[in-house]
Amino acid sequence: MGPAAIGKSAIADIIATELEEASLLGGSFFFSRPGQIDDPATVIPTLAYQLALMNAHYKRIITELLVDDPLLLTKNRAIQFKKLIVEPFQTIMGLDSSTVDNPLLIILDGLDECKGQWHLKTLVSDVDFLSTVEKREISVDDEEAIADARCLLEGELAKVRKQYPYLSSDWPAREDVDRLCKAASGHLGYASFMVRFISDKETADPERQLLICIRVASGLGVDQGTCVNPLEALDCLYHRVLSDVPTDLLPTAMKLFGVIQNSSTLRYTREFASFLLLTEGQVYQALRQLHAVVYVPTANHASSQRLRFFHASFSDFLFDPIRSGKFHLSQSTMCYDVVVQSLRWTERHGDELSTDFVVQVMFVAQHCQFVPWALCSTVEGSNLLSLMTELAAFDFGLLTKLQPDPVPFTRFMEWLLVKVSSLGLGTFRLNTEDGQAPENSLLARLANIPQDMVIKTLLIELKKHDFSFSLVSMSTFFPDGAPEEWPQVLHFLLGSRTQIHVQLTLDYT
Repeated sequence: MGPAAIGKSAIADIIATELEEASLLGGSFFFSRPGQIDDPATVIPTLAYQLALMNAHYKRIITELLVDDPLLLTKNRAIQFKKLIVEPFQTIMGLDSSTVDNPLLIILDGLDECKGQWHLKTLVSDVDFLSTVEKREISVDDEEAIADARCLLEGELAKVRKQYPYLSSDWPAREDVDRLCKAASGHLGYASFMVRFISDKETADPERQLLICIRVASGLGVDQGTCVNPLEALDCLYHRVLSDVPTDLLPTAMKLFGVIQNSSTLRYTREFASFLLLTEGQVYQALRQLHAVVYVPTANHASSQRLRFFHASFSDFLFDPIRSGKFHLSQSTMCYDVVVQSLRWTERHGDELSTDFVVQVMFVAQHCQFVPWALCSTVEGSNLLSLMTELAAFDFGLLTKLQPDPVPFTRFMEWLLVKVSSLGLGTFRLNTEDGQAPENSLLARLANIPQDMVIKTLLIELKKHDFSFSLVSMSTFFPDGAPEEWPQVLHFLLGSRTQIHVQLTLDYT
């Protein structure tokens, strides 16, 4: 298991070749959907044929089996595996125990390319022999892998330089190679696709091709004018992976992508499930076909290993409409989904926000205290009107239990002041005797606070050292100019469904 196009099949192929030369390869099967080698019904017969070529005893045993039972190859795969693989070799070991010292290796590669993966999962589920499963993890972003990617890039680009005499001796520039290496981050497939694009002989313009690669590697996406994509081959793999996700699970998967991208607080499967108001089983189900692009920890590591994208090129793909097409995840939609989900999580658990409960979901709570208020200002277009509707329906009184982070929340207040004024959802300054905002008002600023106000109060304080982080514009809060004295205490009525009094203290001293 591992990232798409990282070279897993190449490693398996090299191992198969070396073992075959040493007469240690029993059989191999390389699934390939593009090559139409994806039928699980062909796996056992193919392996049996290959094993028969390697072992005369085995060949005699299965020949007799097929003569006695001509319909054996039509039976279910678990029976085929037992009758054609397990039992014959148990017989051989009984006749000659020394055969255990000369094992044969069987290689199955690309199981995610198999049509109906569950067929293979049931293959050995009922086999009654002792088996040992060992796993060796090979990092693709450690120093060695990054060095390998640089070696590939520098070596292949040096060959390109020799093919075009007009290229200077210092082409490509060191900083350009560094940029490509940083983007590849040890992903040899990514580096290989870039080199293939730059060295394309039909285009025969490596300088221009390199500039296109640098643009994409810098996160600027594909130029909408030319639509030339140096990672087209990699994107085809990403398209194929996402196309395999069942249509009823794709929306959940896309929401998970948005949360993974926008939250450094959420880490583990359990936390993502809690935030999306799903069970862990539903999260695993949504990601079942996505192991080539998302690192999905097994259940026993669900609380210790992070759920994450394998490589940054996948998130770049999702956010570039030219590259991702129907799978495009716009920044506005992604942020809208995360904000709305944060509001819904807060409302769902509003009555449970005791100390004990918050400890259990600490990182989800921290996410909801910070992220939604930081992301509101990035929501645009039709999503903005939908967001205002969600905010109008939200019970802001819950924020007195789940205290928001003051920096993003102050930024949210500033943003909301501007938006409610432009959209007609509130007033900038309100002088009232009872402290109540007009009907349907989402945010209203109060000139003074009546002493008998009975609604809940949310205290927010922003000190001078916080201002650089909040990017607050003084003119929004003080349209008549910055005050000479600090701190300044401002009062607002926030919310339509449930109003709260927000006391915002700004201290710039």
